[in-house]
Order: sequence, then C-alpha cells, then structure tokens
Amino acid sequence: MTAAPAALAADLESGLRRLKLATVRRLAPEILQTAKTQRWKPEEVLRTLVEAEIAARDESNRRSRHRAAGFPVVKTFDGFDVAASSVPQATVDYLAGLEWVRAPENLCLVGPSPTATPTACAPHWWPGEIPHLAGVGEVGFAPLE
Repeated sequence: MTAAPAALAADLESGLRRLKLATVRRLAPEILQTAKTQRWKPEEVLRTLVEAEIAARDESNRRSRHRAAGFPVVKTFDGFDVAASSVPQATVDYLAGLEWVRAPENLCLVGPSPTATPTACAPHWWPGEIPHLAGVGEVGFAPLE
C-alpha cells in the first residue's frame, strides 16, 4: 500500500499561492512522491509540473473566453450530425480540416442562433484555440441588422 503524499512545506505552499501556481501547488505532493520513488531527474519533475500548470491555464483561459463571448453552449465537430444538416459533407470536411484558416480570406457563418438573434462570426480566432496558430486575433459575434 502506498502512503499518502506528504504535504508541501508551509513556505512552499505560501510561495506557490503567491505566485498563483494553483496546479503546481495541488499536484506537487503527489508528483514529488512519484519522482522520489521512481528516481526522476530534477528537470523531469519541473517539466511535469510546468506542463500541468500550462495545460490548466490554457483550459481555464479557453473556458473564460467562451464565457466572455456569451456562447450558449460549446460545440465541436464531434457532435455535428451531417445527416440532419443542410450543409454538404464536403463543406463540413473543409471547415473541420482548418485549411481555410491559413488562407488570406475571411469566413463568415450566418444562421439562426439558439437565442433567436441571427449572428455573424467575425473572421478572427483566439490565440490558442487552434494550437498551431498562436497570436491570430479573436472571435467576435455581431448581431445582424
């Protein structure tokens, strides 16, 4: 039976809280115990903690951006039913493939929204939404008049 990981020292806990490294603070005891038993190199410990913090912040930022945009729900192509749509399969495949993102053209999607207010999507994306396209603008919705 494995013993519960020892809590972080108070000064480390306080320092991580002050630096706002919540994920590192939460995962460090378990990671440090694993690292000790498996004889990890110090840089492996640091890499694991930094990667976990980055992933948690990316996810938190994504949720915040979605909330700020006022999207009623988060939707992906995984849940899209092509058979129930008037959009041709070739168009769905093209949009899902993201080739259009690198093209020097704008994309505007117009249609009914769940809130009964038609909206248009501005041709911008949030950094990090598409991992290989960091630093590209933001998504915006404008009511159609």
